[in-house]
Amino acid sequence: MHRVALLDAGIVLAAGIAFCQAQLAPARFGFEVASVRPTASADGRSLLQAVPGRLIMTNLAARRLILIAYNVQDYRLLGDPPWVDSDHYDIQAKAGGATTVQQMEGPMLRVLLEERFKLNLHREERQLPVYRLSVVQGVAKLLHSKEGGCTPYVVDSPPPASAQGEPRLAFRGLHVTAAGLNRTLDGKGVTMEALAASLSRTYNSLLGRNVIDATGLAGTFDIHLTWTIDPLTAPAGPDTAPLPDLTGPSILTALQEQLGLKLESAKGPVEVLVIDHIEKPSAN
Repeated sequence: MHRVALLDAGIVLAAGIAFCQAQLAPARFGFEVASVRPTASADGRSLLQAVPGRLIMTNLAARRLILIAYNVQDYRLLGDPPWVDSDHYDIQAKAGGATTVQQMEGPMLRVLLEERFKLNLHREERQLPVYRLSVVQGVAKLLHSKEGGCTPYVVDSPPPASAQGEPRLAFRGLHVTAAGLNRTLDGKGVTMEALAASLSRTYNSLLGRNVIDATGLAGTFDIHLTWTIDPLTAPAGPDTAPLPDLTGPSILTALQEQLGLKLESAKGPVEVLVIDHIEKPSAN
């Protein structure tokens, strides 16, 4: 499965469909060959390219590398020195042919950070601001998923394309598409817990907090949500120029009007990563 993503301002806009990924089992094997150098990119763009066995990361801050490797949001990483956010690196890494994209971007990237950046960190739980996802006045505007209406999606073993004339397969999970400052979130067979997790992960640059499911709604739902982001939080470049009509709702308003859900400020336990030690990598 080929993955290409442009990384900008902490937001991942991935080509294709982005699905929730299961936590990976711990692994202690690294890349066969890996090059880590200060970035040589002159256009300011950050790029991530991954196919089984090969990982290329261009113009990524060391902080962003850690966030990707541990699959955490920006506000959940603490204790890093200033250079971790300001120093950018280019990485080219090769692994065995059977190695999956998830293994390379997860446990194998963690090993590389430990070996080349001498990264050492620990997890702890802290009381932080969160959002509670709840139902507006007890009435949600949600459609229950139909039995058999979608199929699981496995990133490294995608199903064959539908035969000509047959309906396209609908995959279980959530994906977001972007057009200028407009965003659309679609999902099939989605639990409220999965929606809350997706809001925490995908929109952390807008919300900046964990989202906790407090709807009390059981079962799975089909989701369709559209909103417009603030131009101050949008990535620079051709995607946002010229600016479209900014009459669309914010994500908070869209949740209420379109899904009958709301986000309420609260405090709750959040697992964070605390950096104990990190060094600038030595020359290759």
